[in-house]
Amino acid sequence: MDCRLRSGWYGFCGGLAGHLGPPYGLSLRHLAGQRLLLGLLLQKPDWVRPGAAVGVAIGYISADLITGSRPEVAVLLSLANMAGVGAAWMLMHKQAFATLFMQRQSSALLLFMGTGLSALTSAAIGGPVLTVFFNTPPLQAFSMWFGGEWLNYMIFLPMILGWPTRKLGGPDSDRRHPLLRAMPVFAVIALELTSYGLGGPGALAFSLPALLWCALSYRIFTLTVITAALCLSKIVAISLGSFDFTPAHFLETVSFRMGLSMLVLGPLAVAGSHMARTELMRQLRHAANHDSLTDMLARGAFLKQGQRILERCKHDHQSVAILMLDLDHFKQINDSYGHAGGDQLLRSFSHTLAQVLRGQDIVGRMGGEEFAVVLPHVDSKAALEIAERINQATRTLRVPAGEQTISATVSIGLVHIAKPGEHQDLDMLLQHADQALYDAKAAGRDRVEARLL
Repeated sequence: MDCRLRSGWYGFCGGLAGHLGPPYGLSLRHLAGQRLLLGLLLQKPDWVRPGAAVGVAIGYISADLITGSRPEVAVLLSLANMAGVGAAWMLMHKQAFATLFMQRQSSALLLFMGTGLSALTSAAIGGPVLTVFFNTPPLQAFSMWFGGEWLNYMIFLPMILGWPTRKLGGPDSDRRHPLLRAMPVFAVIALELTSYGLGGPGALAFSLPALLWCALSYRIFTLTVITAALCLSKIVAISLGSFDFTPAHFLETVSFRMGLSMLVLGPLAVAGSHMARTELMRQLRHAANHDSLTDMLARGAFLKQGQRILERCKHDHQSVAILMLDLDHFKQINDSYGHAGGDQLLRSFSHTLAQVLRGQDIVGRMGGEEFAVVLPHVDSKAALEIAERINQATRTLRVPAGEQTISATVSIGLVHIAKPGEHQDLDMLLQHADQALYDAKAAGRDRVEARLL
């Protein structure tokens, strides 16, 4: 479907749904129209074209006309809605991906500013329209539109922007018992019920501690669903009179809406900060455990993980193989193509290893042009076949170096252990594999020399 048709369809649905709710209440237009449109335009910036804007305008106006609105009112209110979306999009769309999609602490501030600007823009246009055509007092028209618009943005836009983070690792990716994982949600429900019992203006913030707990326990998207459900429950409770806080004047209603909007910001800021910290720690761990040039395991991490694999193979009574690999004549390659050419060869060779090896195998850079591999749960024939495939893949490797092309071969020493219980020390096995590697080089390089232990 063309982006103009998509945008027009969303505008039409949002405008049509708007007539199913009260003029200043939480109408379905507010639930789906502008929030969905702004979220989609932020996620799909290529949809922002003149044709798409025309499609949205036609959609909004057509929906208003179908439901009986006067043409001039339909045009002006649709203009107000579109102006609000446009103002927020102009402010938000150039921000970094992580900031825009609720993965940084500053995401909450961007959300606050963008939605506030949108609400202010649309209220500045829509408020006078309500005053002129519906005889609504100017202050009431502006403030009710502004407060309702901002609250609706704060409820629903974070869910749309937080949607991509479902694919990212987060705090709620742990494997605890489901009841333990649900404890923050139970706390929100308990505090919310307590607020209904005690009542009063302060009850608005009773659930804040539990929301902060949720921010530290769940992914951003999960948190946005919880905050949206909480806000909607408060709105429904007030409308049903079960919450002991009934605004008598429109300014109290506006205050309630603004307070509810602010309640959402704190947990989102905490969650964004926590996600940024978690990502930073992940990057630090990766940098500590991986070689910066090839992205293979560093020597220390390889020895630690390899020893664990060896012990697991002993426990499972499974055989294991160790490979030592060394690129042939690497010093000559550095002399001929420079260190930049040598580095590019190391990166390409590492990529080749990743393609040839199995998912359960691990590989580490031991230093310079030397690599080591642990092959768990493999017999001697299969281990030799894997080593030969590495040889063959390296022979066909071609690495661009300016106007020239680098080719290389690799020598491999292989040690196969049929009974890992008799050889538990990885360092000793690497020495045996290293001796086999020297035999391969002495025999002419570009070959595999195997030993059985």
